[in-house]
Order: sequence, then C-alpha cells, then structure tokens
Amino acid sequence: MDKKNLSVFSQAIPKVFSSRCYVKNPHPCYRPPKGGVKPPHIIDAMRKAARENTPSHHPLWRIRPRYHAITHKLLSNERTMNLHRARAVDAIMECLAAHMNIVTGKVYMSLAQISDACGLTTYNAADKPCRSRASRAINEHLEAIGAVLCDRIWDDTTASYIPNIIWVTELFFVLIGYEYGKYLSAQQQQLSWENQKLRDVGKKSITLIEARCMAKADHIRRAFNYRTKKLARSKQRRQACKLKAIGEQQARKYILNDLVKLYGKKELEIMGYTELNRMIKQRYYTMCKLATAPPDIG
Repeated sequence: MDKKNLSVFSQAIPKVFSSRCYVKNPHPCYRPPKGGVKPPHIIDAMRKAARENTPSHHPLWRIRPRYHAITHKLLSNERTMNLHRARAVDAIMECLAAHMNIVTGKVYMSLAQISDACGLTTYNAADKPCRSRASRAINEHLEAIGAVLCDRIWDDTTASYIPNIIWVTELFFVLIGYEYGKYLSAQQQQLSWENQKLRDVGKKSITLIEARCMAKADHIRRAFNYRTKKLARSKQRRQACKLKAIGEQQARKYILNDLVKLYGKKELEIMGYTELNRMIKQRYYTMCKLATAPPDIG
C-alpha cells in the first residue's frame, strides 16, 4: 500500500469508528466520591469482585429467563446485550456493590446518582440531564434477570412517584462473583452489632424484616420531605391545597389510605399504631404548610 492510500485509510478509521460508537461515553466506569468514611472491608471486597469479574460476561445472561420490570411478563431473547450496554452494566454493578447496605441489601443511591457516578449521564443543548442509558441497563437487564428489585411507589399525598428503591438479590452476588455465604455471615454480624447498640440505649432488638421495613420507611420519609421542601411546584401545591380544603379529618383519612398502599399490612403492623399516627400528623401538617407557602418556593 503506497503512502497516499495509507493516509486515506488512516483518516477513514476514526470516521468508521465514530459511526458505530453511538454513545457519548463508550467506556463508562464507576468513580467513587472523594473523601468520606472508609467503607467496611466486605464492601471493598464486593466492589473489587464486581470490577474484576466483569458481571456482563457471566453465562447466566445467556440462559436465565428475563421478565419485564413492571408487568413481570416473560421477555423474548431478541434483545441482546451489546457492547455499550454491557459496559454500562459492569459500571453500575460496581457502583451498587459500593453503596449497598450490608443488613438490608438496599442501595443508598438514586438512579440519577448512579448514572452520574458511572459517567452515563448526558446533557442536551439546554443542559438538561438525560439518564436513560443507566435506566435501561438497570430495568431491561439487571432487574429483568432478577439481580436487583426496584420498588416503584406512587405517593398519593404528593401526587408523584418517589425515587425507586433498589434492593440487591442473591443473584447479584452470583454475577459479581462474590460468595453469598460470606455476605450472609457479614449481614448477621452487622445486624447483631446494630442490635447491641439498640439494647445499650434501652431499645429492643430488630429482625431482618424489621430492618428492611425501617429502611423503606426512611426512604419514603426522605423522599416526601424532599418533594415538599425542594420540589414545591404547581402540581404539589395544588395537591396540598386540595388536602387542606377537604378538612383535617378527611385529609387524615386520605393520608392513612395512602400509607396503607405505600407500606402494606405487614409493614404497618411492624410500625405500630403510634408510629403510624405520627406519620399521618407529619404528612398532614407538612402539606398544610406547603399549601400556604408563597408560590415561588423551591
């Protein structure tokens, strides 16, 4: 090949590559936050396993059935995991391992935070973020295969969805190549340590189910507070005004029905009447405050 043809060929390579590389970041990777508290040894070990074992290459992806994240109907195998989706899955798996609660299995990061931490977020001309790449990787692959479970909860009180609650499952540990028995041992050890702290202050011990129920309740409470303080736009204000207008007694019944849908009978039994009544009061007075707040709040 002469110099002229070689020059033309070398110039053509970037063009061909760019036509195939349709994503903004072809090599996403999880970037841990700077500073902060050093994580437990098991979290470091799980993150290392997720980083080194390339979860997207596990043979289970080829043989395990996949189910729709919302309808739970069996999906066909027509949707394969391409190179860019595989890289997104690998980055997300490491991120989930780094931010998972040892006792409850709850991931303490939102979809937006996961997308940002893994370099999967893109921005349009108006500088508005788009996190669909991370969302598809989680919903169409990780959740579809059963590596994670996502709670999608509609909050009638604020007339909005709260951020998804992401829980890891046993399959998550299989995909990242970390021994599940080691995790269970660390989980029981951590729960025993937390129960000892509760007993030291005169409180009773909690079970794993109760710990998960408390984690869910805390997630919903934080989401509710965030929306009423930071996202008090027209929709939330209209909903707050409606609740205030129907009177306290009716509003409390409405909030009670909403809480029953949010938590379910078993979780409410664990909470008890006192905690439930406290939550109803807190939600009612917060919405009343929002209804009387200036229109430009938030």
